[in-house]
Amino acid sequence: MLVPMVLACATVEYRERDWSSYDGPGAAHFQAEEVEFPHVDDPLEPLNRVTAWVNYELLLWFIAPTAHVYRAFLPRPVRTHVAKAFENLLFPTRFLNNLLQGNLREGGVEVSRFAINSTVGLFGLFDPAQSWGLHPYPEDFGQTFAKWGWKPSTYVFLPFLGPSTMRDGLSEVPEALADPAFYFFPASVVRGYNKLSNHVASDLRLIDSSYDAYQTGRTLYTLQREVDLTNFEWRAEDGGPTQTLNAVFLAPRDPDFAQRARTEHVRLDHARPALPFSLWLQPEPAPLLFVLPGFGGNRLGDSAVAIAEVAYERGHSVVAISSPTNWEFMRFGASVTVPGFGPVDAYDVHVALTAIDAELEVRHPGRLQERRLAGISLGAYEALLIAAHGDERADRSVSREHEALMEFELFLALNSPVNFEHALLQLDRFYNTPLSFPPEERAARIEQIYAKVLYLSNGDLRPGLELPFTNDEARFLIGIAFRFDLQNLILQSQELFDAGVLLTRRSRWNMAPAFREVSHYSFMEFFYAFLLPYFAARDDRITLDEGGGRRMFERTDLRAVADELRADERVRVLANENDFLLRPEDVAWLRETLGDRLTLFEEGGHLGNLHGEYLRGVIGAMLDQDADDDPGGNGAE
Repeated sequence: MLVPMVLACATVEYRERDWSSYDGPGAAHFQAEEVEFPHVDDPLEPLNRVTAWVNYELLLWFIAPTAHVYRAFLPRPVRTHVAKAFENLLFPTRFLNNLLQGNLREGGVEVSRFAINSTVGLFGLFDPAQSWGLHPYPEDFGQTFAKWGWKPSTYVFLPFLGPSTMRDGLSEVPEALADPAFYFFPASVVRGYNKLSNHVASDLRLIDSSYDAYQTGRTLYTLQREVDLTNFEWRAEDGGPTQTLNAVFLAPRDPDFAQRARTEHVRLDHARPALPFSLWLQPEPAPLLFVLPGFGGNRLGDSAVAIAEVAYERGHSVVAISSPTNWEFMRFGASVTVPGFGPVDAYDVHVALTAIDAELEVRHPGRLQERRLAGISLGAYEALLIAAHGDERADRSVSREHEALMEFELFLALNSPVNFEHALLQLDRFYNTPLSFPPEERAARIEQIYAKVLYLSNGDLRPGLELPFTNDEARFLIGIAFRFDLQNLILQSQELFDAGVLLTRRSRWNMAPAFREVSHYSFMEFFYAFLLPYFAARDDRITLDEGGGRRMFERTDLRAVADELRADERVRVLANENDFLLRPEDVAWLRETLGDRLTLFEEGGHLGNLHGEYLRGVIGAMLDQDADDDPGGNGAE
């Protein structure tokens, strides 16, 4: 009875605003050609979301608790090698499907991999073939059916199995028959449980920290299943964009470190629920570091947790909060419903941190010493604005009384942008990189990029591995990743206050049409369609025209607080010269403004060099305020 009711109530008509004749502020951006964002039709979405919710509850209440016990008895290295051995047993499936698809060379590689890993690799417990350049080709019957013409296929979320399609669901039958473990029950069940136990905690963390994990999972799964895994050329280039891709490795060394945090809450006012924050508390009195993630970042995202881990290892207690551009802070911590205006976002963060600090003093008296603030990317930019003591309330006509905002003994900014307008333009340019491809090659080349991502996700992705992307391909991947977060931001903001810009009705059971509509908005279109009108209605210094937009961009440029940053000895900044968010004049301005408080690397792109042990040491030294020594050492100015 429930399913028909859900299906009947969740039908949503897709609508889209026509901007073709718009001649207001930012008109040129609305008329510019854009790459089509990947859209997935999901006619069964209401039913799929119900199934996804049931699977989530199963993960939360059964798999996660039992996996915790399982991991306690079997250390991670053992589980990893067991998983490798099980994957080695899937050789017949991979080999047969490569042959059925006509991939003779890839089938031969699979034979070689099986022979090497079954002998030198001790029955598959190790994977020496990978280090010898023999990468896997994990083809399956779903991909074979796609190669034979069954493409595309209706998306379904299967009980226990998760994301799938009608085609892939049917392929489970021959998949099982070709799997040796199928004939030795419960070998296949043990294989699945062992694999799931390694990442169930991170899966739950990702779901809980996402605005809509179902939407993201559906899009990524469908892209992966619709590409031809063998249809790409392994080409690698070295540059700022490709170096930026190494930011994927900015994660905690201890995969369980995030779970060691306490989730606590603080109420900022009586009108909203309390704001969650993550706390890693040292057993003895220690300095307290607050961590601000980048654009769209959640307090339990990998980059924020990685910085928290570095600080915790250096003897700090750590608090992490979500970014003002993340759904969580937007719901529980913001004074605005449309984030993105740096001075106001930074002020809201400062208010939240002040409230958290006061609450911690009550809950943990005597445990917290000097306060420090670290930010990553957009969080670094907000940290610098806080250092400059900006006091930007969302609505200047309304009096908001707060206690004096807290002070910090140190500000650490990692890869902060300087000019906000340049940052938005760059993200739009990166996303639209495929427009420079010949039109007749564009679709195939985009598919190649997705194929490489899928290929790497099925291999041993680790720091130091050469990523097979050109700079153009890396630009597109960076751009599309930021577009995912922009869509979440727009939809969450319009849930809080509907400005009437979006035309598609939003339903919790059927979000695909709404995501499709917001996917057409670039960063600059977001600025002119949502951000500028919102603040023009609330700040008498901003007008709803090009001049008002220019005024907002001027106030978001760090040059507006240059004197304060120049005079503040507490500020430390780490930057890379080839960061795509920085222009040469921005790098020169950082040098002139900060002097020896700037640690500048020639390479690394945006956040792409923060994952290494060397940079962990640099960040640790900066947290220790070792001002007498050069924290950068070799390779830094």
